[in-house]
Amino acid sequence: MNKFSVQKALPYLIAIPIFYLVTTLYFQAEMLDGLHLPQGDVVQFEGMKKFSEAYSEKHDGEPPLWNVSMFSGFPEYLISSIEDGPLRYIPSITKGLLSGESTASVFFLCMTMFWLTLLCFGVGPYLAIIGAIAFALNTFFIVSTEAGHMTKMWAIAYASIVLGGMSLVFRRKYFLGFAVFAMALTLQLRANHFQITYYLIFVCLTYVVSELIFAVREGRVSSFVKTGSILLVAALLAGLTQTGRIWMTKEYSKYSTRGARELSTENESVEGKDGLDKEYAFSWSEGKMETLTLMVPYFYGGGSQERPLKDGPFSKVLAKVAGQQQADRLIGDENFRLPMYFGDQPFTAGPVYMGAIICFLFVLGMFVLDNRYRWWMLSATVITMMIAWGKNLEWFNYFLFDYLPGFNKFRTVAMALSLSATVMPIAGFMGLQKVLDNSSDQEITGKLFKALYITGGLGVVLILAAGMMNTGAPNDAALFQRSFGINDPNMIKQFVNALEDERAALIRKDAIRSLVLILLSFGVIWFAIKGKLRHQLAILILGVLIVGDLWLVAKRYLTDDQYVKQDSKAVHQMTDADKAIKQDDSYYRVMNLAGNTFTEARTSYFHHSIGGYFAAKMRRYQDLIDRQLTSDQQRLIQSLRDGQPSFKGLNGINMLNVKYVKIGNKATDVIMNPMAMEHAWFVKEVVPVNSPDEEITLLGQIDLETQAVVDTDKFVISKTDFVPDSTATVKLAHFDNRSVKYESNSKADGLVVFSEIYYPEGWEVKIDGKEVEMVRANYILRALEVPAGKHEITFDFKPESYFVGQKITLVASWIVFLCFVGAIGLAVYQKTKE
Repeated sequence: MNKFSVQKALPYLIAIPIFYLVTTLYFQAEMLDGLHLPQGDVVQFEGMKKFSEAYSEKHDGEPPLWNVSMFSGFPEYLISSIEDGPLRYIPSITKGLLSGESTASVFFLCMTMFWLTLLCFGVGPYLAIIGAIAFALNTFFIVSTEAGHMTKMWAIAYASIVLGGMSLVFRRKYFLGFAVFAMALTLQLRANHFQITYYLIFVCLTYVVSELIFAVREGRVSSFVKTGSILLVAALLAGLTQTGRIWMTKEYSKYSTRGARELSTENESVEGKDGLDKEYAFSWSEGKMETLTLMVPYFYGGGSQERPLKDGPFSKVLAKVAGQQQADRLIGDENFRLPMYFGDQPFTAGPVYMGAIICFLFVLGMFVLDNRYRWWMLSATVITMMIAWGKNLEWFNYFLFDYLPGFNKFRTVAMALSLSATVMPIAGFMGLQKVLDNSSDQEITGKLFKALYITGGLGVVLILAAGMMNTGAPNDAALFQRSFGINDPNMIKQFVNALEDERAALIRKDAIRSLVLILLSFGVIWFAIKGKLRHQLAILILGVLIVGDLWLVAKRYLTDDQYVKQDSKAVHQMTDADKAIKQDDSYYRVMNLAGNTFTEARTSYFHHSIGGYFAAKMRRYQDLIDRQLTSDQQRLIQSLRDGQPSFKGLNGINMLNVKYVKIGNKATDVIMNPMAMEHAWFVKEVVPVNSPDEEITLLGQIDLETQAVVDTDKFVISKTDFVPDSTATVKLAHFDNRSVKYESNSKADGLVVFSEIYYPEGWEVKIDGKEVEMVRANYILRALEVPAGKHEITFDFKPESYFVGQKITLVASWIVFLCFVGAIGLAVYQKTKE
C-alpha cells in the first residue's frame, strides 16, 4: 500500500478507535471504575422482566409471551425481544460490542451511526468524526441516556443512518443505498420505539417530496420512479423483518390506552373515541422560544433541578436573609438544587442543546448547500420543531392529532426535536465541507458573513433580552413555602425575585458564551478560506471548539458523581417484607403501598403485582385503576391510619387475588388480606349490563364472591342464575407465562370467574380438550361456563401474530442480511480495485 492510499485510509481506520477513546473518557466511571448509573427506566425494566427471564432460562431460551408479574397479567411479547435470525447480533456490533444496556454503548452507537451517516452524505471522514462526537454529546441524548430511555436512544441513533441510506440511493449508488437503507430501517424498527419512527417518517417524506419536485423540474421523473421504487422495496423488506413486532403492537394497540376509549366522562360520552386524551398527549410541549436552547442551553433555565450560581442573585439574597456562612454552606452543597426551568413542560431533566457552533454551521449550510439539500433539510427541521411545540401551536398539532392516523397514539411531542437535532448537524457539516472544498469561490465569504449576522445577531439579542424576559414560573412562591418553610410574604417575594434574577443571569452568561463560540468558529473558517490557515488545522481547531463546548454542557447533566457501585439489578434487594411474603408458595398477588402502587415495577421483581411500569397499559386495566382500585387504595390506607385494616368492600383489590399488602420493608409491614378471592371461584348469579359504564359502576356495588358482572351485549351466556353448590371447587394445577391449567369439580353447571386479565387475542381456551369461548366478567377478568362434574380447564397463549409473524421475520431478516453483506463486500472490492 503506497503513501497516498495510507493517507486516504487513515481517517477510516482511526475513527472507531477514537470513538472508543471518547466513550472511555466520558464514561470512565463506568468503563474504567466499574461503576453503574442508576437509571430509573432500566431499574423498572429489570423488575418487569424478572419472572419472564426465569421462564426463558427454565425452557431453554423459549420466549415468554405473557407477563405474569405486573398489571395482574400483561402481553409480554410487547417488551420481549423476538428471535430474528442473523440480525439479532448486529446491534451488539453497532454498539461496539459493549453491554447493550450500558450508557457507554448508546453513546458509542450514536457516534458510529452518525459518522456513517455523514459519510453517506459526502462529508469528509475527519469532519465526520467531529460531527459524530458532537451528535452524541447533544444534551437531549445525554439526559435521555441518564434516565434509562434506551430504546428511544437506539431508535434515534439508527434514524440518522436511515437518512444516510436514502442519500446513497438518491445519489444513484443503488445497491449500496438499498442495502444500507434496508438494514438501517430494520435496526431502527427493531429498537421498538415507534414514536421516533413516526417522526422519522415525516423527515423521510420531506426528503422524498423534495426529490420529486426537483425531478419534475429537471425532467427526470423516470429516474425518480426508479430510486423511489428502490426505497419502497427496501422499506417494505425492513417492515417484513419486523412483521411479528408490528403485528403484535397493532393487535394490542386497540386494547391499550392508545386505543378506543369506552367509558364516558362526567361531561361527555367518549365511548369509541380513539387515542390518548389530548391534554395528556400534549402535556410535554416545547415552548416556541424554548427551541432556542439549541443554541443557548440555559435560555429557559436549563433543567428542573439545577445548581445556583456561587455568587449569583439567589446566593446574595440567601446571605442577606440567613447569613453568609449559612448561604455558603447551602450553595456549596452538591445536592442543593433549584427549579431553574421555567418553560411550558411539567418538568425536564435538561435542555436540548445542540451546540452554538452547530447552529452557526446549520445556518451556513442553508446558504451554501444546493437547493436539492437545502429545502428538504430546512423543511424537515421546521416541521419537527412545529410538532415539538405541541399545544403551543394548536392550529397545526391539534389538526394532526384529530385527523392524521397514529398521531394521537403518542405523548411527549417535544421528543420530535430529536429529529431536528439529527437533520441540523447533517446540514451543518455538509455546509462546512462545501465551504472548505470551495474556498476560492468569491460568494463563499459573503455567505459566511450572512450566517454570522444571523446567529451572532441572535446571540446579541438574547444577551440583551435576558434582563427583560419574564423568567417567573407559576410554582415559585409555593416552592419556598413548601421546601424552606417560609411564610413571610415579603421574604417569599425576595426569594422569588432572586430566583428570577438567577435565571436571567444564567441566560445572559450562556448567551455570551454561545456568541463567543460563534465568533471563534467564524474566525477559524474565515482564516481557512482566505488561505491563512491550513484546512487540516482549521478542522482540528473547530473540532476542539465544538466538542469542548458540548462536552462541558453535557457534563452539567451526567457526571461521574452520579455513578454508584451497584448495578441496576443490585437495586432489587429482597427485604424482610419480601421474604415474609415469599414464605407463601401459593398463587396470589401483592399490592405495594410503600411506593407508586400502579406505576412501578420493582414489586414485580419478586412478586405477582397489581402494578407495573409501561407507557401503554391495557385500557380497561387503567379504567379499573381510575374508577375502582384507586378508591380501594384510599379506603385501605384510611383504615390503616385508623389502626384497623379492613378489606371489606374493596372489590377491585379482592377480585384480583391481592393476598398481601406491603406498607414498608420490615416483616411486620406485611398485611394479609383474608378477603382475597383466590385464583378462581364459582358465582351464583350473573348481573347483566349493556354498556361499559354500567359494567364498571356495578363493581363497587355488588358482592363479587357470589355475583359477576357481564356485558351481555358482547358476550353470550346460557343463563344468569346458577344452582348454588357449596362444595364446588376450582384448583390451580399449573401456571406459567404461556399456559394455565385448572381442575374444577361441581355438582351443577356454573360460571367460574378467574382472577386473570381478559385479553381477547391469542388465548386458546379448552375444557377437557374441547375449545370454548372465553367470557369477560367484572370489566377486566376472564370467566367460563363450566358444566357439572370434574373437568380440566386450560388457557394456552398462542398468538398468531407471534408464531406466524416470527416466520416472516426470519425469512426477511436473512434477505436483508445477505443484501447488506453483499453490498458492503462489493463496495470494499470496488474501492480496493480503485
